[in-house]
Amino acid sequence: MNKIEIYTTELCPFCVKAKKLLKMLKLDYIEHNVEDSFDEMCDEIGKRFNRSISTVPQIIINDKYVGGYTDLEALYKSGELENYLK
Repeated sequence: MNKIEIYTTELCPFCVKAKKLLKMLKLDYIEHNVEDSFDEMCDEIGKRFNRSISTVPQIIINDKYVGGYTDLEALYKSGELENYLK
């Protein structure tokens, strides 16, 4: 089973698009609303994946860092998303 985590905020249009794409693909995900803990999320994910994080959504699939919505969409369109899924 896949473990998909998406870090979001309420009013983020890219978060909405990412969740919509995951739903369209029938992929279950765990959503973390970071409205009140955005800075902590940036630090945590940044350290975990050795990246500079400053936006949402942040998407992680099976402990592999994907990035944001445009990264997820590009993986899907190229067929590379399958490499992240079990």
